[in-house]
Amino acid sequence: MLAKKLGIPCTPGPAAPPQLVYTERGLELRLRLGGPDTVGASVLHIDFSGGRSGYRHARNCTIKQPLARAIGIRAGMRPTVFDATAGLGADAFVLACLGCRVIMNERSPIIGALLADAIDRALQDPDIAAIFCDRIGLVIGDARSTLLALDEPPETIYLDPMYPHGPNSALNSKEMRIIRAIVGDDIDGPELLTQALLTAARRVVVKRPKGAPLLDQRPPSHQVVMKNSRFDVYLRRHL
Repeated sequence: MLAKKLGIPCTPGPAAPPQLVYTERGLELRLRLGGPDTVGASVLHIDFSGGRSGYRHARNCTIKQPLARAIGIRAGMRPTVFDATAGLGADAFVLACLGCRVIMNERSPIIGALLADAIDRALQDPDIAAIFCDRIGLVIGDARSTLLALDEPPETIYLDPMYPHGPNSALNSKEMRIIRAIVGDDIDGPELLTQALLTAARRVVVKRPKGAPLLDQRPPSHQVVMKNSRFDVYLRRHL
């Protein structure tokens, strides 16, 4: 069923990566990465109950964190959010934990399948099921087309596009290398930003590595700066 839905072959028994494989813990993507530090297949698995996302939910959900401030969360204000580049869904999950209603959009059907499986498992976890039932939706496809089809504009649109990275970049993590191998660079980032600025009701937020140029050379209204990255915030009232 999954292979038919994604339009990829179903291969019984062992096969060369990349593979989507159902295991006891859920759906996994197995992929061989090049490089001397890689032995065998690398595995990508999304888990909102545990792992990094689960830890983040339990330990770091505060409206004072940079992501929350950039998105526009404050006392009595929880904006609706369209996450145009969902990836592993970690930021969307944090925003939902803080009370925002979030639509996750992922253009890769393979990463989207991992997200859908992770959401299905989260709905079985009594500690977080209500968050996913009430506040998180998933759309797989081109974000620009999704934005054009929305019935109501989201208050905040969030972009975290892939950015070319250097040898010492944090983006060299194995998870990000797998995602880059599947999805590639977001060369349509400028067009997506343009559509987001036309659609968002209040603001657009773009996450960038520290020192990276502005997306499409557009100066933001303000920035929220962190040690290794920053959020460029575009307020509609300033456009």
